[in-house]
Amino acid sequence: MAIVDVGNMPGANLKAYMMLPIRILVFSLFFSIMYPMFLILGFLRALYLRIVIGPPSKILKYGTYPYPNTSGAGRPTHKAATHYPAQFLYDKPLDEAKLRAALLNLTAEDGIAADEVELTFKEEKPNDWPTSGSYDVTSALLPSFKKGYSYINKLFGPPFGEAAGYKEKIKIFVYNNDPGKPTVMHYGGSAEGWDGSSNYNFVKELMRRYAGLPPKAVFAKPEISAEGAAKFDEASFLLFLLKMPFNVFMNVRGAVWNMIRAATWAGGNEAFAPKIVAMNFTNEESEKLTKGCKKLGASPFAAFTFASQKAMREVVGTPFTTICNQASLQTRFYPVEGQGKERDFVGDWLVGLITKVPGDLTLEGAQADYKTMIQDLNDGGPLTKNAVMAKAYGVANSGAAGFEIMPPYNDGAHMMDRTLFMNNYGVRDMPPEVPFHTWNWNAPMWLGVNTISVNGKTTTLVGSCMWSLPIVEAIRDSIEITLRDIMKSA
Repeated sequence: MAIVDVGNMPGANLKAYMMLPIRILVFSLFFSIMYPMFLILGFLRALYLRIVIGPPSKILKYGTYPYPNTSGAGRPTHKAATHYPAQFLYDKPLDEAKLRAALLNLTAEDGIAADEVELTFKEEKPNDWPTSGSYDVTSALLPSFKKGYSYINKLFGPPFGEAAGYKEKIKIFVYNNDPGKPTVMHYGGSAEGWDGSSNYNFVKELMRRYAGLPPKAVFAKPEISAEGAAKFDEASFLLFLLKMPFNVFMNVRGAVWNMIRAATWAGGNEAFAPKIVAMNFTNEESEKLTKGCKKLGASPFAAFTFASQKAMREVVGTPFTTICNQASLQTRFYPVEGQGKERDFVGDWLVGLITKVPGDLTLEGAQADYKTMIQDLNDGGPLTKNAVMAKAYGVANSGAAGFEIMPPYNDGAHMMDRTLFMNNYGVRDMPPEVPFHTWNWNAPMWLGVNTISVNGKTTTLVGSCMWSLPIVEAIRDSIEITLRDIMKSA
């Protein structure tokens, strides 16, 4: 597999060099307005929450703010047209009446009314299975999608996408196919009421009920443990405030400069918009990857971060300096009595731990960083405390990582500039009674790598708003080459 010639690199071509004075002028104008505005907003929001609500354990008493309605009537954080977008495939067509009944039954349990849910079965018939697992995430499956145009563009209301209407809190489009062929579902879950893994859990429970299995009570609202509250409240609020000028500076600088850099008038090649591609492995390939990682003394998580950094060096020439690692605190600090190893609850317990990485990251170094991060999560260490403080005192405090993108977000996750948004949901499952095939989702910022293993099958999307589709494809291809080399070790 060869990495394609990516050609016209944003910021590193003749047009970009010629437009540099104008780029600097436009950057200076927007930065001079946005930096003080977001810095003041960040300070005021943090001070308000500290004075009115209190320490992190009070704000994130249930893992999220505003608080969920613990009476069981629902959450105030579900918002219309604010969706967690994903695409997943089935190998059998879905029954509309059964799916609608299961969906409305489940959403009602978290306070989402029937008229706030859209389920539409489209007439378009998907293509046959792609010849390999590496394909353009949507156009390879649906003829109406041009190359590079993905499920994300469809799921949001205008001006962000084609889907009309702003009242829906859950939005699902189904493209049925013949048995044995790919049936495509575009899923728009609650991006503020539930974190990312909870959106997966929501769909899992939806499909359990669709298959006629006994329903589970998945909408848990546990309070923070005494241990977690004590650890998180140790963090210094004064130090948090002192870090804010630098972090807001880095967030605004990176976002403004790279959005300008990506614009076609400035020498970019496809503007600042999501470009997403798939890298889905079969069960056999996934098993080889797991065995290869084990033989090399690494976890699949470390293999993905190592391969991603190697790809950025090879393709773009600009490695990332930071990884924003998505992690759930539910089992660690918001346990549900008697849950055991159960990880099927739906709520919001997400934080993003920030790890700094060298440009020449090795597989051994990636594994060491992974072990450090997991230990820090288990202990409620400094990385976890920083992430909790940033969520607790941010301008947004809930949902599937949207709060991490905000310019006043006060941690080292500068999402639009040399930061890998790494999200590995780990090993999950779907009931065998469900005709499930593939789950894919992505957060396409500077670089997003989102991966999961469901029923033994590792599926991944690579995406970016910064780089063009050919560049994103080349990054994906480089990652795949590295992972296939690891498979050979098996």
